[in-house]
Amino acid sequence: MKAWKTAFLIGVVSVALSACEPRVSLRGNDPLDSRMDAVNVGVSTKRDVAQAIGTPSTVSTFDDNVWYYMSQRRESWAFYDDEVVEHQVLAFRFDEGGVLREIEEFDETALTEVNFRDRETPTTGRQMSIMEQLFGNLGNVGGATN
Repeated sequence: MKAWKTAFLIGVVSVALSACEPRVSLRGNDPLDSRMDAVNVGVSTKRDVAQAIGTPSTVSTFDDNVWYYMSQRRESWAFYDDEVVEHQVLAFRFDEGGVLREIEEFDETALTEVNFRDRETPTTGRQMSIMEQLFGNLGNVGGATN
């Protein structure tokens, strides 16, 4: 009987301690250091980079010779909201021939907070009342128009 109590107590303690571990979620493409070693500035091409690291998270809107690899690590404890604990963006810049010319790294200090405006865009046209909406088609029976 004592062995059951001990086993139960160990089980309860292990469950309680496992609840103290944060839930970690990784998002994006965070290239491993071992894969980054296969990429060399001035030598590697777009194809080499894609094979070593994978496809980019996004390509620059105005210049398809800039590839971005973005990653984010979030942690949440128990019932609290998750928070970003690590954020990284790598920019790979290629020349016109597709050869890697520069790797630039951005971290949390480069982030900019974007505030969105919660406004409606005004539209042109006539505002219809609820009565016009309900009774506006009474005269248009059978698809006839006036």
